[in-house]
Amino acid sequence: MYRLKLHLATFGLVLALPLLSGCQPKPEAKPEVLLSKPIRLDIPDQEVVLEFVASPENVIGFQSYIIAIEIDNSIKKPNPFHSDTPPPELYVKAEKNIDGQWQAIDTPDPYVSRSRLPETYKPFYAKLPAWHNQEAFSNHLDPNSWGSANIRTILGNFPEAEWIEDGRYRINGHYRVTIKTKQERPDFEGMPSEVSIRQQYINGK
Repeated sequence: MYRLKLHLATFGLVLALPLLSGCQPKPEAKPEVLLSKPIRLDIPDQEVVLEFVASPENVIGFQSYIIAIEIDNSIKKPNPFHSDTPPPELYVKAEKNIDGQWQAIDTPDPYVSRSRLPETYKPFYAKLPAWHNQEAFSNHLDPNSWGSANIRTILGNFPEAEWIEDGRYRINGHYRVTIKTKQERPDFEGMPSEVSIRQQYINGK
């Protein structure tokens, strides 16, 4: 009788385990956006500083991250990215704190990133536009998607290699990204914008 009760109790525990596990809180998904701040794109000398500590809790090692800008075009102005005018140029300086010292790291804009690919990597490879002067810490906005109410644009890329050390994913580090507008761009007036460090846009997300 004792053994029968023991078996029944054990069997009941086995049945209950999946139910109990279902009650456990699920691990939180890593955020798509690490952090963000508003910025005005229509006037020069508007500065935003984004500072974050990368860790396994907020960064996915095999995921590419970007410096992104989302533009709210609720007022439905015409597309400010004209084919006959170079896109806005911004000062972008990304740094990593190494042994107590801030050291600049490479976060190229999409135009430079595409030009660095082998020419055989078409259609992703593209020559650098003639207007791109490649000045230090100067990145150009590159529209990723455009609609009547929203524009997504990429300003810089954090390469996946930034999260790799000695051939292994080693997600740690204190980063700082300074973004500053350099030009007057009246086409963006009245369009609230937000700059962020976030995961690469995928499938319209």
